[in-house]
Amino acid sequence: MSQFLSKTSKEYREQAASTLVGKMTPIVPATLVYFLISAVTSIVNGHPSTTSWVWSLVTTLVIMFVEMPLAFSYTTAFMPLVRNGEHKDFMEKVFSVFSNGNYVRALCVSLLTGVYIFLWMLLLIIPGIIKAYSYAMTYYIAKDHPEMSAEECVHESRMMMQGHKGKLFLLDLSFIGWILLGCLTLGILMLWVEPKIATAHVHFYEDLKAYKAEQPVEDEK
Repeated sequence: MSQFLSKTSKEYREQAASTLVGKMTPIVPATLVYFLISAVTSIVNGHPSTTSWVWSLVTTLVIMFVEMPLAFSYTTAFMPLVRNGEHKDFMEKVFSVFSNGNYVRALCVSLLTGVYIFLWMLLLIIPGIIKAYSYAMTYYIAKDHPEMSAEECVHESRMMMQGHKGKLFLLDLSFIGWILLGCLTLGILMLWVEPKIATAHVHFYEDLKAYKAEQPVEDEK
C-alpha cells in the first residue's frame, strides 16, 4: 500500500509538530498579524454602521483585494518551511504577495477558488464543503506552477483530490480538540494551532503529489 494511503491523521499531526520545532518564533507573530487583519475585516463587516451599501462595498473589496490574496500568501508560506526548513523570513513571505509581483496571480487564484466555493454553497452547505475540499490543493499548485492559469490550478486540484477529500477532512477533524481549546483561550492558542494545521496540509500536499506521480498515466482514447 502507498505510504500516502496508509498515513494517518495522527502521523500528519506529529509530522507537522516535528517540522515546527524551534521555528515558531517568526511564525507566531506573522500568524497574529494575519489573524488581526482578518478579525478587523470581520468586525467592520458586522458592525451596524456597515449596513449601508457603501460600507458593504468597501468591506467586500477589502476582503477580495487584501484578505484573500493574503490568505494565499500565508498558506503557501509554509511550503519552503516543510521542504527545506526555511522560516527566519516567514513574516516577509506572508506579506510578500504585495511586493513580489505575484499579487495579480494570487488575487486571480484566490478569487476564482472563492467564487466556485460560494456558488456551490448557494446550492447546499454540504456540496459546498465537499467542493471546498476539491479545491484545497489549488494554492499549492499555483505556487508550484506559475505557468498554469488559475482555472488550470483549480482543475488540477479537483483531479488530485478525487478519492482523497475524506482523508483531508479527517485530518482537519482531528484538530477539532485543539480548535475548541483555542476558542476557550479567546483565540490565543490558535496562534500555535493554525501553523500546525497549515504545516500538516503542506505535508498532505507533498505526499499526495508524490502519490499521483507514481500512478500510471492512462492512454488517451
